[in-house]
Amino acid sequence: MAKRSPSPQEKVSPLDPISEWRAWQALTIWFTVRLNRQIRRRWQLEQQTMQDRPVSQRFRPVVFLEPVPSLQKRQLSSSATKNSARLEKLKTKARLLRARVEKGKELASEIERRILDPRVRFPTHFCHTCVQGGEEAEVLLTKCGHRVCRTCLSFGMNEDDAYECSICFAPTDIVTRSPLSAQRSCSEQISSLSMKLLPEGKKAVSWGTPLVKP
Repeated sequence: MAKRSPSPQEKVSPLDPISEWRAWQALTIWFTVRLNRQIRRRWQLEQQTMQDRPVSQRFRPVVFLEPVPSLQKRQLSSSATKNSARLEKLKTKARLLRARVEKGKELASEIERRILDPRVRFPTHFCHTCVQGGEEAEVLLTKCGHRVCRTCLSFGMNEDDAYECSICFAPTDIVTRSPLSAQRSCSEQISSLSMKLLPEGKKAVSWGTPLVKP
């Protein structure tokens, strides 16, 4: 006798509360392990691209691995509302970890693409949100180890005037700026200062241009 296949209208019976809790915990552990692999991979690519650079042009990567959780026995409360809230919190954590894993893949792929592009001088110097290169915009290093440009920084401020990382989905601080940005800012300040010191009617002379007496 042929076995009847279930119809699309038939719903799969849900898991019991304990099994559902363990399933979401297992997903959280799995996504955390994959996320740490992505972080290590990005760190290795950054070290590879900067090992031959002068110290003044290096952007030392900051690496913070996520602590891997362990399976824990669910503590059931007498209140069904509390039990549901705890489960939803666990689900949200698993979904955020999955989003971070996918974003980590994109960042590693972008670094690999920039390494192969001969036009890009600094493959790791780019905003992790809009992928704009550090040669075109000022890139800042966050405390969580990611990078953000000034434009994305202004759009990522919360109501407490703190920047929420678009990769970690959590508030963070700015650690330092890209060496490229510091060099560009210094050049702009020197150029601005030289223009102020020049007498009226005189033209600025670029660095390296020989001076010719009239």
